[in-house]
Amino acid sequence: MPGIYRIKVPSPDFPRRVKGHLEAIGTGLKELIVPNRVTTQYPRERRKLSDNFRGMLQYDIDKCISCFQCAFACPANAIVMKKAPNGKYYPCVNYAKCIFCHFCVDVCSKGAWKASKFMDVAFPDMEEMLLTTEKLLRPPEVEREDERSVEYEFRAGKLIMKKHPFEDITQAGKD
Repeated sequence: MPGIYRIKVPSPDFPRRVKGHLEAIGTGLKELIVPNRVTTQYPRERRKLSDNFRGMLQYDIDKCISCFQCAFACPANAIVMKKAPNGKYYPCVNYAKCIFCHFCVDVCSKGAWKASKFMDVAFPDMEEMLLTTEKLLRPPEVEREDERSVEYEFRAGKLIMKKHPFEDITQAGKD
Protein backbone atom coordinates (compact mmCIF):
# COMPACT_ATOMS: atom_id res chain seq x y z
CA MET A 1 0.00 0.00 0.00
CA PRO A 2 1.62 3.26 -1.08
CA GLY A 3 1.94 6.04 1.37
CA ILE A 4 4.16 7.53 3.99
CA TYR A 5 5.36 5.31 6.76
CA ARG A 6 6.60 6.79 9.97
CA ILE A 7 9.62 4.96 11.33
CA LYS A 8 10.19 5.15 15.03
CA VAL A 9 13.82 5.76 15.92
CA PRO A 10 14.87 3.21 18.50
CA SER A 11 16.30 4.68 21.66
CA PRO A 12 18.62 2.40 23.60
CA ASP A 13 17.59 1.49 27.08
CA PHE A 14 19.59 2.60 30.12
CA PRO A 15 21.95 -0.44 30.34
CA ARG A 16 22.93 -0.11 26.66
CA ARG A 17 23.66 3.60 27.04
CA VAL A 18 25.83 2.93 30.11
CA LYS A 19 27.64 0.14 28.25
CA GLY A 20 28.32 2.46 25.27
CA HIS A 21 29.74 5.18 27.51
CA LEU A 22 31.95 2.70 29.38
CA GLU A 23 33.29 1.33 26.08
CA ALA A 24 34.15 4.86 24.93
CA ILE A 25 35.92 5.64 28.23
CA GLY A 26 37.78 2.31 27.98
CA THR A 27 38.99 3.14 24.49
CA GLY A 28 40.19 6.54 25.68
CA LEU A 29 42.08 5.01 28.62
CA LYS A 30 43.66 2.39 26.36
CA GLU A 31 44.87 5.11 23.99
CA LEU A 32 46.21 7.06 26.95
CA ILE A 33 48.27 4.13 28.21
CA VAL A 34 49.30 2.49 24.89
CA PRO A 35 48.84 5.05 22.10
CA ASN A 36 48.23 3.63 18.64
CA ARG A 37 48.44 6.80 16.62
CA VAL A 38 50.91 8.45 14.30
CA THR A 39 51.89 11.89 15.52
CA THR A 40 54.67 13.61 13.68
CA GLN A 41 56.18 16.70 15.28
CA TYR A 42 56.05 18.77 12.12
CA PRO A 43 58.19 20.64 11.01
CA ARG A 44 60.91 19.21 13.24
CA GLU A 45 60.27 15.76 11.84
CA ARG A 46 58.49 14.68 8.68
CA ARG A 47 56.98 11.47 7.43
CA LYS A 48 58.87 9.76 4.64
CA LEU A 49 56.99 10.24 1.39
CA SER A 50 56.30 7.37 -0.98
CA ASP A 51 58.04 7.20 -4.34
CA ASN A 52 54.87 8.11 -6.22
CA PHE A 53 54.02 11.16 -4.06
CA ARG A 54 52.84 14.08 -6.21
CA GLY A 55 54.09 17.43 -5.02
CA MET A 56 54.77 20.71 -6.74
CA LEU A 57 55.78 20.77 -10.38
CA GLN A 58 59.25 21.46 -11.71
CA TYR A 59 59.61 22.98 -15.15
CA ASP A 60 62.54 22.95 -17.62
CA ILE A 61 62.12 25.69 -20.22
CA ASP A 62 64.90 24.29 -22.42
CA LYS A 63 62.91 21.10 -23.05
CA CYS A 64 59.58 22.85 -23.69
CA ILE A 65 58.42 22.92 -27.35
CA SER A 66 55.27 25.01 -26.66
CA CYS A 67 52.94 22.22 -27.79
CA PHE A 68 50.13 23.23 -25.37
CA GLN A 69 49.59 19.57 -24.39
CA CYS A 70 50.03 20.29 -20.68
CA ALA A 71 47.35 22.99 -20.80
CA PHE A 72 45.00 20.73 -22.80
CA ALA A 73 45.49 17.80 -20.41
CA CYS A 74 44.92 19.77 -17.20
CA PRO A 75 41.45 18.82 -15.92
CA ALA A 76 41.30 21.79 -13.54
CA ASN A 77 42.46 24.40 -16.11
CA ALA A 78 45.32 25.29 -13.78
CA ILE A 79 47.81 25.65 -16.64
CA VAL A 80 47.54 28.54 -19.08
CA MET A 81 49.99 29.37 -21.83
CA LYS A 82 51.36 32.92 -22.01
CA LYS A 83 53.22 34.43 -24.93
CA ALA A 84 56.84 35.32 -24.23
CA PRO A 85 58.84 38.11 -25.92
CA ASN A 86 60.57 35.51 -28.12
CA GLY A 87 57.21 34.57 -29.66
CA LYS A 88 56.92 31.16 -28.00
CA TYR A 89 54.22 30.24 -25.51
CA TYR A 90 55.17 29.03 -22.04
CA PRO A 91 53.03 27.65 -19.21
CA CYS A 92 51.93 29.36 -16.02
CA VAL A 93 50.50 27.29 -13.16
CA ASN A 94 47.75 28.47 -10.86
CA TYR A 95 48.17 26.42 -7.66
CA ALA A 96 44.80 27.70 -6.42
CA LYS A 97 43.26 25.46 -9.10
CA CYS A 98 45.86 22.68 -9.36
CA ILE A 99 44.68 19.28 -8.09
CA PHE A 100 48.15 17.68 -8.33
CA CYS A 101 47.03 15.00 -10.78
CA HIS A 102 50.29 15.43 -12.73
CA PHE A 103 48.61 14.77 -16.06
CA CYS A 104 50.88 17.54 -17.38
CA VAL A 105 53.92 15.48 -16.41
CA ASP A 106 52.47 12.37 -18.07
CA VAL A 107 51.50 14.09 -21.31
CA CYS A 108 54.72 16.09 -21.84
CA SER A 109 56.54 14.32 -24.67
CA LYS A 110 59.85 16.12 -24.13
CA GLY A 111 59.99 15.87 -20.32
CA ALA A 112 59.75 19.59 -19.60
CA TRP A 113 57.56 18.86 -16.56
CA LYS A 114 58.85 16.81 -13.66
CA ALA A 115 57.16 15.79 -10.45
CA SER A 116 58.72 16.71 -7.13
CA LYS A 117 58.10 15.62 -3.58
CA PHE A 118 58.14 19.22 -2.40
CA MET A 119 54.85 20.21 -0.80
CA ASP A 120 55.77 22.55 2.08
CA VAL A 121 54.68 25.86 0.66
CA ALA A 122 52.53 28.71 1.88
CA PHE A 123 51.34 31.63 -0.18
CA PRO A 124 50.52 34.99 1.44
CA ASP A 125 47.50 35.56 -0.82
CA MET A 126 45.62 34.06 -3.75
CA GLU A 127 47.44 36.18 -6.35
CA GLU A 128 50.79 34.65 -5.31
CA MET A 129 49.46 31.18 -6.13
CA LEU A 130 49.69 31.95 -9.85
CA LEU A 131 53.23 30.99 -10.76
CA THR A 132 54.37 32.60 -13.97
CA THR A 133 57.00 30.97 -16.15
CA GLU A 134 59.72 33.06 -14.50
CA LYS A 135 58.69 31.79 -11.06
CA LEU A 136 58.48 28.21 -12.33
CA LEU A 137 62.10 28.38 -13.50
CA ARG A 138 63.35 28.94 -9.94
CA PRO A 139 63.18 25.54 -8.26
CA PRO A 140 61.87 25.53 -4.70
CA GLU A 141 64.39 25.31 -1.89
CA VAL A 142 64.09 21.70 -0.88
CA GLU A 143 66.05 20.15 1.93
CA ARG A 144 67.16 16.56 1.74
CA GLU A 145 64.31 14.21 2.52
CA ASP A 146 66.30 11.94 4.78
CA GLU A 147 67.41 14.73 7.14
CA ARG A 148 64.20 14.83 9.15
CA SER A 149 62.10 12.00 7.76
CA VAL A 150 60.33 9.56 10.03
CA GLU A 151 59.39 6.04 8.98
CA TYR A 152 56.74 3.84 10.56
CA GLU A 153 55.97 0.15 10.16
CA PHE A 154 53.21 -2.15 11.33
CA ARG A 155 54.24 -4.84 13.82
CA ALA A 156 51.65 -6.96 15.58
CA GLY A 157 48.89 -4.55 14.57
CA LYS A 158 50.66 -1.50 16.00
CA LEU A 159 52.48 1.37 14.35
CA ILE A 160 56.11 1.49 15.45
CA MET A 161 58.62 4.18 14.50
CA LYS A 162 61.44 2.60 12.49
CA LYS A 163 63.70 5.60 12.14
CA HIS A 164 63.77 8.75 14.22
CA PRO A 165 65.45 11.80 12.66
CA PHE A 166 67.37 12.74 15.78
CA GLU A 167 68.86 9.33 16.64
CA ASP A 168 72.16 10.21 14.97
CA ILE A 169 72.40 13.51 16.86
CA THR A 170 71.79 11.91 20.25
CA GLN A 171 74.22 9.07 19.52
CA ALA A 172 76.91 11.54 18.41
CA GLY A 173 76.61 13.43 21.69
CA LYS A 174 77.31 10.25 23.70
CA ASP A 175 80.58 9.46 21.90
